[in-house]
Order: sequence, then structure tokens, then C-alpha cells
Amino acid sequence: MNIIDDAISTEATRKNVRLMIPVMIHWAKTGHNEHTYGDLAHAIGKSKFSGIGHALYFVQQVLDNLSTKSGREIPTLNSLCKNAKTKLPSEGFEFVSPQYNDLDENGKRVFVKGLDSNAMNFPHWDWVLKELELKEAVPFTEEQLEAIKNPRSIYGGEGEEHKALKDYICQHPESINYKDVDFAETEHILPSGDRLDVYFELSDGTHVAIEVKPGISPDQDIARGVFQCVKYYAVMDALRNIECKDYEIKVLLVTAGKISSQNKVLAEELDVEYVEGFKYE
Repeated sequence: MNIIDDAISTEATRKNVRLMIPVMIHWAKTGHNEHTYGDLAHAIGKSKFSGIGHALYFVQQVLDNLSTKSGREIPTLNSLCKNAKTKLPSEGFEFVSPQYNDLDENGKRVFVKGLDSNAMNFPHWDWVLKELELKEAVPFTEEQLEAIKNPRSIYGGEGEEHKALKDYICQHPESINYKDVDFAETEHILPSGDRLDVYFELSDGTHVAIEVKPGISPDQDIARGVFQCVKYYAVMDALRNIECKDYEIKVLLVTAGKISSQNKVLAEELDVEYVEGFKYE
């Protein structure tokens, strides 16, 4: 009998677990350990999921059963999924580790960091998928990838809103949680010839590049902004190398409108930080 079928008695929970395990394995293989329970619910196609704790219990049960059957120790995946506010697993995590709730906050963070590391460095996740008769999770369909790679139209030109957003952020770095700014300018030119919408140098040496998208930007332009952020980081990293310096680089995408779920996944897959729905006075 299939290990998942054997461990879980209800078909609805079996279905949820079959969707969740490939997603969490994808997070482990790509080094993503800051996703939330909401992210997991969204990834399996649910806007709300009150039974996520119940399903996560069975994710662990399935892995435990496979470990017992195979004799191979399998790290938990559940630590990769965290509460959005605390950035820690919930109290229900004690079903993975009974001593979890006895730890103080710092102890929990150290403990979870170790579990995350075990999951992200485990080399046999493809074997786990095969044993559980599951397919690898992919963040985008073929159609979505084709649209990302070949945008049909590109929004261009700077309007009044775009300029106003850039100027406001440049003059009010605290609006996006940056303080102690020693230098700030718009249209900062990189060695590649690219112009950063906003550029900060902080008192601790951090260099910050900010790509700004107005509220009228279509989805394809937001996706382009994500890739622009990837490019900016690469160019700034190259510049840092030839300068023989060791300052931190941060790149941020700021949008006045909401970001679509597809573009959120794109940003998360490419490790691009973003602020959506930005408002200015």
C-alpha cells in the first residue's frame, strides 16, 4: 500500500499532504526557510486553510513512516514553515519535537535553525518523492513560464506618479524602513548604464538599490521589475568585488499597486524583496 494512504485515513487529508510535501521539498532544495503557513496554503491553491496544522502533522507522520520503512533518517520539513509574526513554527510543532514548547524564544530559534539546515542540506529529497510516488513541485506552469520569458508588451516611459514615488522615497527613506541614510539620489547610474530609481548609502556602509513601479504598471512590467532587481544586485556585487570592499548590498522592489500571486512567487523564487501597495502623502 502507498505510504501516504497507509498513514492517512481520509482522502481530503491525503490530497492536501500530497500537495504539501512537494512544495516543502522544493523549499528545502532551494534554500527557502522563511515561508509562512499562509504561503503554504497559497502554494496548494487555498486562500484559507484552517486545517493546515492537522495536515502538517500527517506530513511528519508520512516522513517518519518512510524513515522507519527504509532505515534512512529523514529530516523534518515542518520547520521550514513558520508563523508570519514570530518567524517560528507554532506551538503545535511539539508533535515534531516534544521539547519545543519548553524552550525559550532564543532556544527555539537556535533549534529551528538547525532543523532548517538539516532539511536544506539533505541530499535525498528526490528519493523521498519517488518513494512517496509524488512529482516534483514546479512554481510555474509551462504557459506561465512562456509569458514570463516572452512578454507580449512592455510598459514604458515615466509618468507623473512614477516620478512622484521616486522623489518621495528618496526624500523619506523611513517610509520603507531605512534609517541613517548618508547619501540618497534618484536616477543613480550603475557601471552597466542602468539607472536606479532610488539609491541609498547607509551609515553602516550598506548600498541600497530600489526599483519603483507605479500603480498603473501591468503584471508584465512588475515581472520585469523583479528581473531588474536581480540584474541590479549582480552589477552592484561585481562593482563591490572590483572595489575590494565588503559592504552589504540590498535591492528592493516597491510597487504602488498590489502584486499578483504569480509575481509574488517569482520574487520569492529569485529572493527579491518587495513592498506592495506603497502609499505616499
